[in-house]
Amino acid sequence: MAIQIVDTARVPIKEPKPEALEKLYIFRRSPEVMEFLEAHPFLVPLLVEAHDKIGEYFGPQPEVVLEIVTDPEVDDDRELFAFIQTGLSPEQALDKLERLDDDWWLDAADRSEGKLCLHVEFA
Repeated sequence: MAIQIVDTARVPIKEPKPEALEKLYIFRRSPEVMEFLEAHPFLVPLLVEAHDKIGEYFGPQPEVVLEIVTDPEVDDDRELFAFIQTGLSPEQALDKLERLDDDWWLDAADRSEGKLCLHVEFA
């Protein structure tokens, strides 16, 4: 039996599509979120990674809502918010969010190009 060696530098890595995120996240105003993700495809792999990281702090199956938030004071300033749904007390939830920020998000945030914000939302 011959062993075939594949040059991995030439094998394209398939990027996840925005539709794949519907299995991980809840979309609030889905068409608006999908349009934003299609305009900013670099967010898709970051959101896949973020879901795993959020799960490390908020439980293995976190409910996270994606929503477009517009700053009314700035023309065309739209940002995607990932609202982590939680039943924790505000103190506990904000502590977990702060640890997530310190351990991962502050380093990863540059990849979002200022288009993604993580926050908690109390259920």
